[in-house]
Amino acid sequence: MIPVTIRQLTYFVAVAEHGGTAQAAQALNVSQPAISLAIKQLEETLGQSLFVRRHAQGLILTALGRQKLSEARFLLTQTNAWATSPEGGRHEGWVDIGCFVTLGPSHMPSIIRGFRQELPGIHVRLREANIEQLHDLLETGSVEAALMYDLNLARGVNLEAVGELRPHVLVSADHHLATRARVSLREIAEQPFILINLPHSREYFLSLFRLVGITPSIVMESQSLEMVRGMVANGQGVSMLVTRPHSEMSYDGRRLVSLEIEEAVPAQKVVIATSRQYPMTWMAHAFVRHVREHFSLL
Repeated sequence: MIPVTIRQLTYFVAVAEHGGTAQAAQALNVSQPAISLAIKQLEETLGQSLFVRRHAQGLILTALGRQKLSEARFLLTQTNAWATSPEGGRHEGWVDIGCFVTLGPSHMPSIIRGFRQELPGIHVRLREANIEQLHDLLETGSVEAALMYDLNLARGVNLEAVGELRPHVLVSADHHLATRARVSLREIAEQPFILINLPHSREYFLSLFRLVGITPSIVMESQSLEMVRGMVANGQGVSMLVTRPHSEMSYDGRRLVSLEIEEAVPAQKVVIATSRQYPMTWMAHAFVRHVREHFSLL
């Protein structure tokens, strides 16, 4: 007899993600005693605690709890895939996908549209995050695949290149450089510079200036791509980005101009990252295929 049930694992993951039995019960629309009983039964089966009970902080995962959380997510993902096998009669399920917060809006809606046209019963549960967070989501089994840039992090994931995007300079339409097709990094370093401030992305853009031995004059930083674009459009400085939305307008309706960089700066690889520890389900494989097809058409 198998001592653990899918329901128990579902309740365990919910408690870990929501921080308590009451919150998990509300999210799953079940009773709190049912959640508490499931956790108690799991801990009795394992012979160890999965959580530390702290009155002010709720339930905190133990070291064993963190390990078992990743395994529980994997088991639930595989169970979902087994129950929604394309050869079977049931075609409703979900797939967990991550994407880099600045890259996703320009590509992920189109990819998901194509995926859902092929598999209308499979719901995409999308997690937007920065590069560091995406690696964590992959390593903990929270997502099966993630669309991101390859920033040469020594982390335990598989990377498959699906495209390349070159960094570009962004200026306002009335900036004196806006009539140029190309501009040098040295010229940009002389302008007030607005820097995208996301983990690892920040270091990447600064490293491009270091290639020619200069430092930009940073006047503002933001974690939001559209905030950077808006500030540039309103004449608060210039910037450099890799992601290039199709619209050359900021959110407040001001026009932007993209300029090529004169120096031979390296292109940024767009990759699909997957876990080395957990194999992908057939739904995740299908989603990755749509990612490849999307970038092959660009």
